[in-house]
Amino acid sequence: MINIISILLLCFGLSFFILFLYSLNKKRNSLAVPFTFLCLAIAIYITGYSLELQARNPEQFMFFLMIEFFGAPFMSGFWLLFAYKFRHRQPAPLHIALLFMIIPFLTLFLGTTNEIHHLLYTSIDFVSYKGSLLPILEKGPWYYANILYAYSVQIFGMTVFFKDWRSRGYHMKTQSFWLMFGSIWPVLVNFIYLSGGSPLNLDLTPFGLCVSGIFFYIAIFRYGFLEFQEIMKEVVFLEINEGILVLDRRNRLVDFNLACKEIFSWLDFGRIGIDIAIFPEGKKIVEQKKPEFELKLIRNRESKYYAFRRTILTEGSEALGSVYFIQDISGQKEMIRVLHDIESHDSLTEVYNRRRLMEELEKELQRLKHCGGYLSILLIDIDHFKQVNDQYGHQAGDEVLKILAGACMEKVRKTDLFGRYGGEEFLVILPEATEDNAYFVAENIRKFTENLVFWANGETIKITVSIGINTVYSNDSSLNTERLLQGVSTSLHHAKNSGRNRTSLSTGLNRLDI
Repeated sequence: MINIISILLLCFGLSFFILFLYSLNKKRNSLAVPFTFLCLAIAIYITGYSLELQARNPEQFMFFLMIEFFGAPFMSGFWLLFAYKFRHRQPAPLHIALLFMIIPFLTLFLGTTNEIHHLLYTSIDFVSYKGSLLPILEKGPWYYANILYAYSVQIFGMTVFFKDWRSRGYHMKTQSFWLMFGSIWPVLVNFIYLSGGSPLNLDLTPFGLCVSGIFFYIAIFRYGFLEFQEIMKEVVFLEINEGILVLDRRNRLVDFNLACKEIFSWLDFGRIGIDIAIFPEGKKIVEQKKPEFELKLIRNRESKYYAFRRTILTEGSEALGSVYFIQDISGQKEMIRVLHDIESHDSLTEVYNRRRLMEELEKELQRLKHCGGYLSILLIDIDHFKQVNDQYGHQAGDEVLKILAGACMEKVRKTDLFGRYGGEEFLVILPEATEDNAYFVAENIRKFTENLVFWANGETIKITVSIGINTVYSNDSSLNTERLLQGVSTSLHHAKNSGRNRTSLSTGLNRLDI
């Protein structure tokens, strides 16, 4: 039975030595420094104790006990340095670190010289049990002083991890939960041992450390606390106003800050370790290949725009994961839209200006050349508009332009483009509209305008409009904007010369046979 326990402990000692080697490679993470030496101290202690159980005479026992002294006292010191670093996000200053290690070094000295002063153990006797040599240790005053120090350190560590766990909403899928849960067992089993509840008076502390090792493995390899904790300090993770999202190499959620939580409601510390691609927005993020990109997201039924900047976290040549910096650019987008509107819209009537109309007309002509079909344009001119300005003032004239523009916008199709061509002239672009379609739209506008009534200085104003139409239905490459506008101007001129308040179609010269 003792031999089996000894072999199991030896295996766990080896596992802590593996953790020591693994942590040793995490050079960029200062958390790894105290944790590395903690694992080494635990490995020495457990290995020494497993060999102690194999001792066949007092000399062998004392030799293995000496080995334990090079591990056991330092577990508390390195645990304290580790918890301090986790709590304050920075290593302990040198004078504090030395202060933490005073008792461990004293314990090592007193343990290796115990036969002189007996401060650690007042006496060491042995009994034989089924071929194994079991010690009976009478504890001295320094043993209890060291235990008090170890308990205080362990409780400090548990408190640090508990507070961090609480700040993350008591979710189990966090580093702090597994570190806290793992730190309970050494204290618990040691208390049972000191209370006399241990079978065969075996020191149960190594067994508690073995259980702790299981939870440390979970914290490291499932939640990667040695991978990201220090790196995130380098990018001022906790205080930055930008949203920060941290993923591992498999796109699993590692961490995020409050600003990121405000952007994505599905972020929760309970989802640490989950592939964010299961969420529609998360899938959009991880599917992006470029290091910088923008996404449009719906928030409270409104469109919001976010700029993403991705940084790959590496250690040597190994990619650990990614950090996404996220910024709300909705304000900038809105400003760009407003500037674009100012650039492409008429300031008085708020419809397209001449520049934008020419751009759209050129696009439609290119479509016509490539795809064929129809294109019609209307040129609308207010009859005797100068008389309105002269009789009622320019303010009244401006009001007439605004109301007429609004009325025309209601009479054209959603696919049509309407704008102010200049002065009192408006242009309508009707994609895929035949001459008959264009005539129907033009007459609707003309008749509606004829019945409009405007008020200025207590007087009523009535206006009419003349409309010219030009329709082309050819994919002839000779078509161009200038010819199209010349044709519609000719039609408008014909409408005015024919008595105004009428619609005039383009002449045969303006049509091209297919």
